[in-house]
Amino acid sequence: MNELTATEGINPGAIVKRNEEVCRIVGPIVRAKYTQVIQGRNYLTVQGAQAIASSLGYTSGTASVRHVDPTESVAGYWEATCTVMLNGVVVGSGIGSVFDDERPWNTRPQFARQMMAQTRATGRALKGVMGWAFAALDYEGSIAEEMPEQERTMPQDAPAPRKALAAPSKASKPAEGKPAPKGGQQVRGICAGVDPKTAKSGKQYWRVALEANGVEWFTSFSAVDADIIGKLVILHLKPWQDGVIITDIQVVVEEEVPF
Repeated sequence: MNELTATEGINPGAIVKRNEEVCRIVGPIVRAKYTQVIQGRNYLTVQGAQAIASSLGYTSGTASVRHVDPTESVAGYWEATCTVMLNGVVVGSGIGSVFDDERPWNTRPQFARQMMAQTRATGRALKGVMGWAFAALDYEGSIAEEMPEQERTMPQDAPAPRKALAAPSKASKPAEGKPAPKGGQQVRGICAGVDPKTAKSGKQYWRVALEANGVEWFTSFSAVDADIIGKLVILHLKPWQDGVIITDIQVVVEEEVPF
């Protein structure tokens, strides 16, 4: 018996039918939350690939992480190797890197570069075993995290909606011990970066990176201080257009961190 044949005994037609059913069910959720438009093309994020993979029974994990010292011709970089397993058997792997001179990561903490290397490695490993899902859902073969940061199209760069949005009642800023606002969505993790940006319309906004299961970026239309980088924060979100925006950022003080 070949234990590496994780799908042994399953009819190929049944596999195709199962895959189509997974795409039908998970596809709308992935499109709504885990995609990015880059240079006019649609890309899955690593979280989107993980959502599909978990529905198919795949799990992923980090096998190794290391920092490679620079040479005369190549900058130093973080390199990670991740694996994909099915029924406890490794069925794929991938390598991801973040170079020390790569913009904008060259301005961010070492731990943030390390985490992004793991995120990219996870994406490549998943693509190797279920790249068909990228094509089935009409997404590019590469994952969004592999693409140059400056090429990304954020929701606020889209044409303005006909109806003007009401201005936020209170500026978003870090706050310690502040009660969480009622309602809305909350996400928690280590802040991996804060980037001030200006949309094509001239409107200023801030992009906040959160490290939880991979690095995910969120948008705030209120000023965000860079001193929250490296701290454990809770982002309070509300729906906006096809995604969400930050309404408030709460810094978690040490005594609130469960150990």
